[in-house]
Amino acid sequence: MEHQDDAHTPRYVISVAARLVGMPAHTLRAYEKAALVRPSRTPGNVRLYSDEDLRLVRRIAELDRLGVNKAGIRVILEMEQSGTSAKD
Repeated sequence: MEHQDDAHTPRYVISVAARLVGMPAHTLRAYEKAALVRPSRTPGNVRLYSDEDLRLVRRIAELDRLGVNKAGIRVILEMEQSGTSAKD
């Protein structure tokens, strides 16, 4: 059974998610188009972001500000998720 406080529970529509992370909704759509984040969808095709999605968006934005391109961001995120480092 899923708990309401679960970080992976989809709960924020794109406008709210954008406000919470401090960026325009079109940036969230661009991150999704680049397959960097995958928000859930309702049966009506409305994007719903979880707290974990928002954490990921903040990390993507941080890497983007550092000048990492989207392909590089994808590799870094995959490494972080698998627990590997560039030294491995």
